Amino acid sequence: MIGRTVEEPALGRWPFGRGAGPSRKERLEPLPLRFPFEEYAMLSKKFVVGAIGGATAVVAVGGLGTYLLSGTESTTGLDQYNTVLVDGHKALAASIVAGRTESKYHPLPWIGTDVSVSCPGGLKAVAGATLTCVGEESGGRTIDIPVTVVKASAHSVTWKFER
Repeated sequence: MIGRTVEEPALGRWPFGRGAGPSRKERLEPLPLRFPFEEYAMLSKKFVVGAIGGATAVVAVGGLGTYLLSGTESTTGLDQYNTVLVDGHKALAASIVAGRTESKYHPLPWIGTDVSVSCPGGLKAVAGATLTCVGEESGGRTIDIPVTVVKASAHSVTWKFER
């Protein structure tokens, strides 16, 4: 450039383009603390936020697990091992209905009560068919457990019980 001289800014930095702005070291230096407890307070806030987030995640996963395990509907295949005839219809054997009901009646300590279930006969593989099983609590009290067929086909039965 003829007749012009360009003065370099302080610290050898140009005000624009490559190299403009504060140096890497200047960018990484923390701001000075005004009070000695500020750093502790910031770490405490991060810990509290993390703890609350973690607790929320645990509760959400626990709730989802409870929901999945507390279902009262079950689909069971009809095969030579668990099928009986009731009034000329294919039916799910009483032992299968009782065992599945017992295991799903009290899957977790906070869901249902611990019972021993027995059913008087097989559950017909006909939509709308009902059966009343009996549950006995550890104290000797008996509970009627109604079982209903929701959907039936030649190969499976979907049924549910009332808790």
